[in-house]
Amino acid sequence: MANKIVHEKGKAFDVSSMHGKWCNITFVGNDIGYAQVGIIGSGRDYIYFQYKDRKGIAAKSFIKDLTECRMNERKLKRQQELIVEENWDEGKNPYEMFLGKRCDIHIHSTHMFEGNPGLFAALILETEQGRVTVKENGKTFDLNQYMITGMMESQYE
Repeated sequence: MANKIVHEKGKAFDVSSMHGKWCNITFVGNDIGYAQVGIIGSGRDYIYFQYKDRKGIAAKSFIKDLTECRMNERKLKRQQELIVEENWDEGKNPYEMFLGKRCDIHIHSTHMFEGNPGLFAALILETEQGRVTVKENGKTFDLNQYMITGMMESQYE
């Protein structure tokens, strides 16, 4: 049976036992999650992960559970080595590492049959406490940071 950590509402969500492991991240509700990502750090509010050569974060408040992936040797050889960052700095805004990069952004879905699945790619222009300014298709938008379930560097520049 795979190692699994379930996020219990109102309790601290310690995922340090998953650092350096390949996991699936499941979000609450209708939000999509991340499959086979390497957990390389965590703080009070976010999990820092790696997928291939890209880095990303997931907000702990939207995570339902974290399940360790079982991978065979062949699959492990194709993955990049995980370098765990034990001292991942929680003191700064975690979205700052994405400034100037094109990222895949997951927004919390509040409606079951929402037309927009809450996933899009945009250039990160600015981050301040509580908001992230992005540019998509020539238009600039301000996103509420607390509605972002996850963000990962895009494979397309």
